[in-house]
Amino acid sequence: MSTTIDLQLPSAVVGGKNLTYYVAVGSVLFLAWAWRNRNPRSVDAPFYEAPNLKWMFDAESLILDSYSKFRNKVYQIKATEGVQVLIPANLIGELKGLPEEVLSSTEAVSEALLTKYTHFCPGHNGDLLATLVRKQLTQSLTRLVPQLKEELEHITATEFPECKDWAPVKFHPFGLRAVARMSGRAFVGAEINRREQWMDTSINFATHVFAAVVKLQHYPPWLRPIGQHLVPEIRQIRRDIAVGEALLRPVILERLRDMEEPGYEGPEDLTQWLIEGLSEGEKGDLYVQTKLQLILAAASIHTTNNLLTECMYDLAAHPEVQEMLREEAYQVLEVEGGWEKKESLAKLKKLDSFMKEVQRINGNITSFIRKVVKPVTLSNGTHLPPGTKLLAPQAGFSRDADYFPDPSSFDPLRFYDMRRKSAEDSNRWQFTSISDSNLNFGAGRHACPGRFFAGNEIKLALSFFLLNYEVRLPEGAERPRPMVIVMSKMPDMNAELLFRRRTMMD
Repeated sequence: MSTTIDLQLPSAVVGGKNLTYYVAVGSVLFLAWAWRNRNPRSVDAPFYEAPNLKWMFDAESLILDSYSKFRNKVYQIKATEGVQVLIPANLIGELKGLPEEVLSSTEAVSEALLTKYTHFCPGHNGDLLATLVRKQLTQSLTRLVPQLKEELEHITATEFPECKDWAPVKFHPFGLRAVARMSGRAFVGAEINRREQWMDTSINFATHVFAAVVKLQHYPPWLRPIGQHLVPEIRQIRRDIAVGEALLRPVILERLRDMEEPGYEGPEDLTQWLIEGLSEGEKGDLYVQTKLQLILAAASIHTTNNLLTECMYDLAAHPEVQEMLREEAYQVLEVEGGWEKKESLAKLKKLDSFMKEVQRINGNITSFIRKVVKPVTLSNGTHLPPGTKLLAPQAGFSRDADYFPDPSSFDPLRFYDMRRKSAEDSNRWQFTSISDSNLNFGAGRHACPGRFFAGNEIKLALSFFLLNYEVRLPEGAERPRPMVIVMSKMPDMNAELLFRRRTMMD
């Protein structure tokens, strides 16, 4: 995801007659500073103090340091989004089951993403969208996997270098387009998923939302109704929706006409499921459908590619892991003919473990974003008044030796070995499994409904590249390090890896 931010400030006006201008600007900046630095310490928990600038660019190290100090205690931070309360893993269980009217994920996400201005919210269709992804999309994976493979093969043949010998490739931008192409096949269907306009819009909508949020955070809440007009990405978000609507219009209208014919069976994609699942008044509402499509694309494409890219960086850094995973993929997918079977991807248990280990080390900095709506008292006596913002220090959990022995070591078979201990462990430590100390996919009813689809996309892409390419780091290069901006973490988007085409005889 592009994180280049070009803050356009008012140009200075030279001349003493403009003293009023400077006084006015100075007053606004002072009020903004005063607003942002109010410190309502209403929770009886220790504070971890750190400069605001460090939270902008070094949040992961601050979360790790604060976790080492407080670990199993509730504590507070004051980062770029104000005061937030950090919840330890031993208290997640009693919070994740609370109803939305007591502890709200929706309100917390809405405030974090400033949905009033960015429109990044499914509104009353949120439950429908989550249900369609969790049930229809997941249940259709058996039929979708061959289509996803077809899309991956096509974009690799047309956009990936030939790599007859070792050739440098920036994998992140290619991976982003590959994931967008595969996801688009399942979301909007074969009619438009390869259209360049749709590719561009589905990828950049998230970029525009992210940039708009970061810029709007520089304004205090009372100034944002004015400040939104100074943020160009807000206008771009509206243009993205308009472009998407124009592309989806003929597809949706044609399907609505076809559905009037007896015996019509629509394609298996989100476009069709939305038409069938939306209320009668919204089935033909192109704005609603476009917005839901772009929200799902924004929530899935970048996060899936981020992990895919981190996996590729670790494959390049560990050639011995490549060979082990290649042997597994060859046996399951080539020898046993598993490319056409969704359940075959579940047999790639070593690859599953490798992906989960990469996620453990390079996953979310924080998770479990919630806002207290009604008073909550935790079992340790901590009182959380309405308005309290909660987070879980996921980076701390992921590097806690009590949860993951020798946590600083990269062990690609860590979860493979843990799954072999018992039948319960076999399910507990799958890539898509969640627990109170593993919240990369969220928790409770708000856990990511698309994690099964994303996991299969990543397995498919990694297996394809393992079987068809060798990959390594350039001579003398270290594994590319992730980038951190605020609480977001993403792979180095400009790092080059060396690829060489294989044959099945290699």
